[in-house]
Amino acid sequence: VSTQSTGIVIPKCISMEPIIESAVWFSAVLLLKLATFPLIVGFNRVARKVFVAEEDVTFFGGQVKTNDVVIERLRRAHLNDLENIIPFIGLVLLFAVSGAGSEHDVLIISRVFVITRVLHTLFYLGSVRQPSRAIAWAVGIMCNVYLAVSILMRG
Repeated sequence: VSTQSTGIVIPKCISMEPIIESAVWFSAVLLLKLATFPLIVGFNRVARKVFVAEEDVTFFGGQVKTNDVVIERLRRAHLNDLENIIPFIGLVLLFAVSGAGSEHDVLIISRVFVITRVLHTLFYLGSVRQPSRAIAWAVGIMCNVYLAVSILMRG
């Protein structure tokens, strides 16, 4: 069975409303983004030969250094994702199951949020800085606030 909204194939024994399926799909995309960041940080630690643990230095070579500018910027970008994506996932799923909005609302808000999180990361790690990064962050926060207020107003 394939749904038109996302193209995801779901076995017939598992049935989800399209609005919930959309929320789940975008949540999975965001969780994948979160899951890849530790790999990026680890790769950069090895490439730059800077580690926080002596046993890593013994194994890979390099030095113990807790204030490498590149590594810390990667870590802060990941922390910012954690602080924003985790609430979004909870909110978009609650929004979908509560009836606070339509499937179209979930699709639009999720697309906007995913785009802003990707842009925020690119701005954080690339040469584009402020105010672009702050704008991307603020749009993501507005998505979370919209979802939360919509859920509360429904109640």
